[in-house]
Amino acid sequence: DQAIEYYERVLASDRFRNAEYEKRFKARARESIEVIRLYDQADVSKVADGTYRDSSTGYNGKLSVEVTVTGGRLESVKITDHKEKQFYSSLTDTPAQLIKLQSVQGIDGTSGATITSQAIVNATAKALAKGTQ
Repeated sequence: DQAIEYYERVLASDRFRNAEYEKRFKARARESIEVIRLYDQADVSKVADGTYRDSSTGYNGKLSVEVTVTGGRLESVKITDHKEKQFYSSLTDTPAQLIKLQSVQGIDGTSGATITSQAIVNATAKALAKGTQ
């Protein structure tokens, strides 16, 4: 509830550096609210076997993922498209954590790339929700 309240304040704000920042910040806030509401549906053990794709807003724009679930386990999380320009370690560290934890919850953001990490987690949650049985 606190996180949703925070993101709703971002959506209501008009204090942004410029129009592009406002667009990205508000997109991330909307997506974060959506994903918080999808957490139960993003339970890997409830996802049908298959490959699912979705995207979320990273620091520099859309970031897309492809996730594969087999036997109720998250087998792979691949970044299929992104516009991120630095801190590439989040592009490997975050998927590795998702697979290790078998969850979109409890993921530590990569230092210096927390927005990119959040986009990967959000896109993964949205993709997993598509396969909920």
